[in-house]
Amino acid sequence: MKILLVTPIRKTPDDPHYFWLKALRQLKHQVMLFPLTGPSRLINSWNLFQTIARRRPDAVFFSAGRDAAYPVKDTIFFCGVPPAWLSKSERATGLLAKLVVINDAAHCRQWQKLGAKKVINLPVSAIHPKDFKLKKLPRIFPVSFVGSLFGERQIRLARIARLYPNLKIWGSLPPGTKLLAELKAFYQGEVWGKDMVKIYQQSLIGLNLAPAHMSQGGNIRAFEIAGAGALLLSDQLNPDWYAEKKQAVKFNSAADCAKKIKYYLAHRRRLAQIARAGRQRTIRQHTYLRRFRRLLQQL
Repeated sequence: MKILLVTPIRKTPDDPHYFWLKALRQLKHQVMLFPLTGPSRLINSWNLFQTIARRRPDAVFFSAGRDAAYPVKDTIFFCGVPPAWLSKSERATGLLAKLVVINDAAHCRQWQKLGAKKVINLPVSAIHPKDFKLKKLPRIFPVSFVGSLFGERQIRLARIARLYPNLKIWGSLPPGTKLLAELKAFYQGEVWGKDMVKIYQQSLIGLNLAPAHMSQGGNIRAFEIAGAGALLLSDQLNPDWYAEKKQAVKFNSAADCAKKIKYYLAHRRRLAQIARAGRQRTIRQHTYLRRFRRLLQQL
């Protein structure tokens, strides 16, 4: 199949879109990359429509995330946020799409209510196994968190840190956001790519706080934590991705989170069993290759 991958790809090696590209090529498809990085929507759209007309792809995979093109018809549209968060142009592309691919059941219902033709819940958040090979690293961090430090997320981390004061936090601060004074003692700076994987491989427990718009936690950090062999401790957990208390653990509040941290750190054998099972399921099912194989079967 000839696929045109249209994406707001960043010039960093840890951008997941590079893994999309690699997985599709591993599946023996001809993939052309069209980066939405032009100076304007008009120029991006002109170049995109010219490329579609000239290359005649069998499918156009369009990744939302940047208001960089006018509406495009008949795409396979990927979206990780609620449709209300998108620009008018991107939302129109989704409604004109052959298929909308989302990563949360709530988003699925929202797209259906708007009139999308077909929607599936299949997170293309995953891991690339080569980057998650187990290494003989000592697990020196009892509990780690890696992620964007939005204001609301900082408040939640501060509540957990009051009850479990050995938490290590890495993450970037969004523009205009300052680090809470309460978190300065826990903050370790920014980390990306292979350095982030190494932190999870050195952690006994990886803490996942799913974005507020996700009701079941199909965010990339969940798969990265489990893939690195740490125990995934998450505030949201989709049973289709991991079995609760067998492959990952869910918590319901800051107090419940601290309680479960202390329990599993005191029961290392049980912690290791769940972490091992979570990693095995990740390697077996939650890879980019597996995701796109399933998606192409849908098509």
